[in-house]
Amino acid sequence: MPTPLQTRCKNMILGALTADAAAVGLHWIYDQPHIRTLAPDTPEFRTPQARDYEGVPAYFAHDGRSAGAQSQYGEQTLVMLRALVAAGGQFSAAGYAAAFRRHFGYGGSYVGYIDHATRDTLDNFRRFSDAAAACAQTIPFQREQRIRNAVLGKAVGLMETLQGADLEQALEAAAREISSDDTVRDFAQTLLTALVALPPATGAFDLQLPATAKLPALIAALTVKSPDGGESFEAQVATAIRVTNDHPVAADYGMVCARMMRAALIDGTIIAVTQAARTSATPEAAALLKTAMEMQDQDTAQVARHFGMACDLPFGVPTALHNIVTAPTFTDAIRRNIYAGGDSCGRAIIVGAVMGAIHGVDGVQGIPPDWIARLDAAPELEIMMSRLFG
Repeated sequence: MPTPLQTRCKNMILGALTADAAAVGLHWIYDQPHIRTLAPDTPEFRTPQARDYEGVPAYFAHDGRSAGAQSQYGEQTLVMLRALVAAGGQFSAAGYAAAFRRHFGYGGSYVGYIDHATRDTLDNFRRFSDAAAACAQTIPFQREQRIRNAVLGKAVGLMETLQGADLEQALEAAAREISSDDTVRDFAQTLLTALVALPPATGAFDLQLPATAKLPALIAALTVKSPDGGESFEAQVATAIRVTNDHPVAADYGMVCARMMRAALIDGTIIAVTQAARTSATPEAAALLKTAMEMQDQDTAQVARHFGMACDLPFGVPTALHNIVTAPTFTDAIRRNIYAGGDSCGRAIIVGAVMGAIHGVDGVQGIPPDWIARLDAAPELEIMMSRLFG
């Protein structure tokens, strides 16, 4: 039987993914009255259609996706969740990066829009792979090229999940499997020394909302493992953010969102979420959040226009906080987010995660069960959540 904390963790992830999928059909339309005209009462779970984007400021990114599918943001949430399940609930930056590359990269299972942060992150991974291949060619080795390539492939693959002595031992064992010749083992050791010295692959220099997409699953897993938090919490959050968004603004706002989500899990109140946001913010971010809090007499659409409707974190996070503070229910918050226009899916991850954790599933205020049932990922989610949270 799940504990109350484990249940809130499940609800956080369900909230984020439900909110994201609900927003896909009208994502990146920047004309708020147009959205109201298209969907005056129920804007959620529309199938994306090109005609809805014609004649207004908008970007049609989700051609071919159906109602219930995730945007690229929700897909990133799922990648983190899968990486955590595969690691038994433990966060590994290397494991997450490898899962991210497998899903979004060449030959991966994802088919859809690739945002700036994802594209640049994948390019950085590719540049590291190219540098590793060039490095391998500079090391004298008298055996066939296929053996050189095999050792390189093993080395790069093992570096995704191991380090230090564990990495050295695993590569030595792998080299022995390739060939019993000591020259292969020696080449593997020399190659590993060279590869470790290369500049590591980094996330994109990007300050947009994709930085927060991984957080609902990560914060839930970290909080269950260690409800008291501490320095390890901040270090792991910062590391996870840098995998895709290696930018100081992304680090700042990502930590604000992480603290908001953790407060929703531990304290379960809007007041605690607000305090967590403002006390963990840099002076620049705190000023914007303060302004958002002072606009509680205005609706979320007005607030979005004030801060900006596009994808940058300094636009989306204050608007998301305003929505969380003023919306009485999960349904209201998600509909207000969609009607606010612009990068509604980016904000949805934050809003849905916090509101899901606080209000739960069903009832007047919670996530509608029929919305959850509409998620394409619902069957997989049920299995993964039971493995992580009971």
